[in-house]
Amino acid sequence: MRRATTVKFKYRPHPKQLQAHRAQVDELLYGGAAGGGKSMFARAEAILLCLRVPGVRVLILRKTFKQMESSVLPKLLEEIPEELAKFHASRYEFTFKNGSVIQLGYLDKDGDLENYQGPEYQLVIFEEASQFPENHYSYLESRLRASGEVAERMEALGLFPRRILTANPTGIGLMWLKRRFVDPYPPEKVWRPKPSEEDPEPGTRVYIPARATDNPSLNKDYLKTLNRLPEDLRRALRDGDWSVLDGVRFSSWRENKHVLKPELFPISLLSGRKVIAVDYGHEAPFAAVWLCKLGNGLIIQYREAYAKGLTPVQQAELIRDLSKDEEEASGEPIEVVADPAMWSRQDAGAHKTKDGSPPVGSQAHAYQTVLNRRPIKANNSRIPGWALLDEKLRIREDGEPRFLVYNTCRDTIRTLPTLPRSKTNPEDLDTSAEDHLADAIRYGVMHLEGKFSNLDGLDDYVDTMDPMETYRIAQAEF
Repeated sequence: MRRATTVKFKYRPHPKQLQAHRAQVDELLYGGAAGGGKSMFARAEAILLCLRVPGVRVLILRKTFKQMESSVLPKLLEEIPEELAKFHASRYEFTFKNGSVIQLGYLDKDGDLENYQGPEYQLVIFEEASQFPENHYSYLESRLRASGEVAERMEALGLFPRRILTANPTGIGLMWLKRRFVDPYPPEKVWRPKPSEEDPEPGTRVYIPARATDNPSLNKDYLKTLNRLPEDLRRALRDGDWSVLDGVRFSSWRENKHVLKPELFPISLLSGRKVIAVDYGHEAPFAAVWLCKLGNGLIIQYREAYAKGLTPVQQAELIRDLSKDEEEASGEPIEVVADPAMWSRQDAGAHKTKDGSPPVGSQAHAYQTVLNRRPIKANNSRIPGWALLDEKLRIREDGEPRFLVYNTCRDTIRTLPTLPRSKTNPEDLDTSAEDHLADAIRYGVMHLEGKFSNLDGLDDYVDTMDPMETYRIAQAEF
């Protein structure tokens, strides 16, 4: 008769890891800063599920096969006792004695998704999720399900199929991770998105941040290494700051400096010159921002509108309705400065009118009809405009910037800090990014400052200049 033996999985989670293990949600993002023990947590979660529920299948993904082979596999071979599971090199799987499986995989390109069309998984782990595009993450949801005895066993334990992500605030996936997990809700709070046509029954989500200082087993020299990194990279990897992005256009953005609570400076006290700036869109979102310039050069953005699928008339009606109380209180309409493209017509009619008003049939004319005032064509000089915004965002010697945003302007706070630089012109934005609110802000700030509104031929001149020379000249205008 064979004597029973006890085999232990040697793992003692630190408090932050334990918090993540206890968070039973459909989607969990763990990490942020480097050194917080995120990879160990993810591997432990996979192993523990396999031990608790006979027959489950877990998929652990890295971006490339080489990354999987050099980082995840050696750790699992070290951590999983041979008495519990056998590694099959031909399939890149650990098969447990109770029938559970941990499969190791990679997703480097769209074609790699075909490798995961057949099996169903009860847990999918994206290691270093910021290296993946969002469509790869979304696709694997279709493989996430449980059936038969596995489903019954999981239900008896109060478990369900889910996804776990580990990530730092760097890489191509930073923006979608920030949008999906970090921006909508405070850290460590479980929440559920509102139902929509695309997702009528959304699952629960949570972001649990962890820093190197949360990991008591971390070598102290590693923290010293993080402290020596360049500022932006240090903020990302040491502090887990999701507002920092390698190659981000507005790297001076600091949420604790640029975001203002309305009650600290209510609209009733905004007595400076105001403007509503608009970037037109229909299939892409239309964006409008309400800006006020105070006597000390400070510009405050106190309202935003951001929506797609609205006609020009509907956009103008929304602006009118949002401004109504404010305009009635002051007795004056607020200037509207708008995207120059709104003055064009689709029917090849004249683009100029005798009195300077927008041509009939144009989007600007629809605005004029609804708002009962003529919109002003914005200055669309991109490089000087971004340079001007740089100057307003810059933290001065007094410790404060000259551009603040109400914390109710959530889409501005979400998009502006993450906009990437153009790869061909580092002083410009990558126009494929979600830059609609940034463009509206640029129109409004340039209009309020009035420095570039009459520089004829500036666009042609800028095109022939070195980007850094352009920046210096733009700075000299202030």
